[in-house]
Amino acid sequence: MSKNEEQKMTLEEYQKKYSRPENVKAARTFLFIFAAAIGIIVFVALFLVVMKLFDIHQIAGYAGIPIAVLVYIFVYIVPLVKITKTKPFITNVDARNAKEAQIYNRELRNKIADKMIELKANTEGVSWYSDELIGKLAIARQMKNDKETKNCLTAIYDKDVRIAGNKMIRDHAFKVGVTTALSQSEKIDTLFVVAYNLSLIKDLVFLYGYRPSDAKLAKIYRTVIADALIAYGVGNATGSMATAMSKFGGAALEGIPFLGNAVGTIIDSVAQGVINSSLTVLIGFQTKRYLKREYHLQDILDDIVLDDAKENETEREMVESLKEEIKDKAKKKKLATA
Repeated sequence: MSKNEEQKMTLEEYQKKYSRPENVKAARTFLFIFAAAIGIIVFVALFLVVMKLFDIHQIAGYAGIPIAVLVYIFVYIVPLVKITKTKPFITNVDARNAKEAQIYNRELRNKIADKMIELKANTEGVSWYSDELIGKLAIARQMKNDKETKNCLTAIYDKDVRIAGNKMIRDHAFKVGVTTALSQSEKIDTLFVVAYNLSLIKDLVFLYGYRPSDAKLAKIYRTVIADALIAYGVGNATGSMATAMSKFGGAALEGIPFLGNAVGTIIDSVAQGVINSSLTVLIGFQTKRYLKREYHLQDILDDIVLDDAKENETEREMVESLKEEIKDKAKKKKLATA
């Protein structure tokens, strides 16, 4: 055995350091619950906006219904489907599935590499990935060199994707800040915060080429819900503050009372914009952290020593054969006693 092989982490060491007991069904259940809760928040916000349109005029209300349906589809359903359909890496493993996880993760890396190469070649204006690294990645894939493919992907994530991801987060946060500063409605603020947050998660997942695990994605969705509730609360709180500032301004500036109103409105708008943009930055970096961690874990998992891989395979085969034999015996016994 070489010196490098001696220094490689074993499966047992990986499990102790990185793997945690995980209830897959519970993670998926929470993921479904939080995703549904986001859908309810978007629906309620749109419903209240449409009701407001009906208060303005009946025609405006009826015109708002199909628009609200389209907004619901493109703001909630489309991002959610795209995020869910993207595959995650498998990093929480034990002796039973470690080998399969390595194979699966390798195949996923190759698919991500092919997608990056295709996107760079066929889509104009894509500046996420550098020509030099994508060129090296294309050669590695053509040569079917898994090790070099992984090295190129790691370099792309460490440099190109990190920069592009930060720019995405900043752009989305700026849009949220400006939009909610101008909206002057807590319902619309809530809708825009959820819409931009989901869009940001979707774009980051597309940029990286994989999504966080179900457990991690559930935590991200929980943060989206918290951000939406905070945005609604901020709208009410800053509205009250603006009213107080208007009264104060009107009293302090009796000659020009409109200035007090203007000061209150500006403070209200700036506060909402800054808080909501900060929430978007936090959720963007939370998503990035999970994505980065899971790529790092699959990289470590790819290099672990599976000395007992054959024994594990024999163990699985023995369990399966015993299962079949027991079934056959049980069937024969039932037929004999029938």
